Amino acid sequence: MKDNWKNISIKKIAEVARVGTATVDRVLHNRKGVNEKTKKRILSILSDISDLKNNSIKKIVLCCESGPSYNNTLKYHVEMITKRRNNNIIIDPYFIPAKKFKPSYFEKIILNKFNESDGLIIVSQEDTNIERAIQKYSELKKPVITLTSDLPNSNRTAYVGCDQSAAGSTVAKLTVNSLNKKKGKILMVMSMPYQCQQERELGFKKILRTNFPKIIINESVYSLDTSEESYKHVKRYIKNNGPPLGIYNISGGNIGVAEAIKDTSYKNEVIFIGHELNKNSKKLLDSEEMSFVIGHDVKLEVEKCFSLINDFYNDKPINNYKSSILIYTKYNCLDYGLIF
Repeated sequence: MKDNWKNISIKKIAEVARVGTATVDRVLHNRKGVNEKTKKRILSILSDISDLKNNSIKKIVLCCESGPSYNNTLKYHVEMITKRRNNNIIIDPYFIPAKKFKPSYFEKIILNKFNESDGLIIVSQEDTNIERAIQKYSELKKPVITLTSDLPNSNRTAYVGCDQSAAGSTVAKLTVNSLNKKKGKILMVMSMPYQCQQERELGFKKILRTNFPKIIINESVYSLDTSEESYKHVKRYIKNNGPPLGIYNISGGNIGVAEAIKDTSYKNEVIFIGHELNKNSKKLLDSEEMSFVIGHDVKLEVEKCFSLINDFYNDKPINNYKSSILIYTKYNCLDYGLIF
């Protein structure tokens, strides 16, 4: 039955109601000239169509390329939310570790799923081929939602996630307050060309350079979103340059950064701030190996992605959704809901 209502038209409504198209048009535009019984019959048909659109099963392709903690957290929330939505959403998921990612993989998935999906949710680093594939997908009048890290050049439908530049600026302010007017160097840990990381970096640097020029951003090291890589590069930096006043981990691999600081005997001398509250970062906050963790509500963001896709098919306006930036310390990072 659902298939019969695809691309519904005034002509089709008129056929089902057994009236002329002009009569349907009058009802749609609330004009006079239609008897009450006929009007009720047409409105009932329109209501049925609306219900079918709202309740029809949507197949959503989910592509996520990130570190293991975020991949697992997102997977968990997606599975829980789809179950609660009475199975009116079917997820076709693809989770790829950042260090193993090849852009051509997501490009092929997107292009191959044109005709068998109703929408796309994607977490990915910036890549021209992926952006072109999204543009082609969007041309089919299907929604594409970028999650956590935006792809603004892809013609996506909407972005869901926090203001990443503001998140970086927040870290800058927390760092300065924690240093208590000390002068010195800050080390940044980065990974891939994600839009979210670039925006965090810009927000962080803007605040420090504009308002606190005596705090110098020394250089960046790269982690590939893994603890193994972050440990290796941060330890090497400290060995060669001595401890910085602070370390801002824009990417994943917080455990590796903390281990590097501990192994070089500077545990209580370095302000360490990173992103994503999970079981690992909570342990680091509890042990005071991390000073702050910047987080966001992944569960809420996944819910919003599904809602936007549903709104798209019900002809409602679609806008970007900026979630709140959450600041965690050892005193407010309850482990309720932390799965990974």
